[in-house]
Amino acid sequence: MDIRKFSTSSIRSFFSNVVKMSFIDLGKNTDKEAATYLTEMLTEFARTEKLYKLTDSEGRKVQTIVEMLIESQKISDDLTESDREMRKYVGDFSLFMTGIFREYVNRGAYFNYYINQGMKSYYAVSQMDLEMGKGDPIMFSRLSREFEFYSGALDYMKKVYFTPDKSGNPLSNIAYQISRIEH
Repeated sequence: MDIRKFSTSSIRSFFSNVVKMSFIDLGKNTDKEAATYLTEMLTEFARTEKLYKLTDSEGRKVQTIVEMLIESQKISDDLTESDREMRKYVGDFSLFMTGIFREYVNRGAYFNYYINQGMKSYYAVSQMDLEMGKGDPIMFSRLSREFEFYSGALDYMKKVYFTPDKSGNPLSNIAYQISRIEH
């Protein structure tokens, strides 16, 4: 089953449930804003084209933090919405990869690099939101400070609430779990 066939609201409902259950299990059930943020990020990244939405100057998909940072240097040093969005994306991508694909990031020996870049990116977004007087500087400051917790919460969620298929891949069976919500 392919996750792309499901509505965004079904995908969001699935992730909302498992994020909330994970936060309750981890004693963070009062952190509703972060749970909502993580739900939205997971819902967006459930679509591969959103996870790998950046391309380099030759049109190839950007798939690593290093490539993203190289591309972000091409953006003006001024505080612009595109710079903020790039930094937010780097934070989100880092959080997603260190949480949902932790084994892959660990195997590549860049886990700490992703953690550090995610924290820095969210901190930059919080500062930009403060300076521009919009956005949610408090949320992004919290995401920066507690990045390792949120990454660990996503890893916990995957291990506890994503049912692995016969090959042992916990992500491949999400479509099946979502289908049960829809019916």
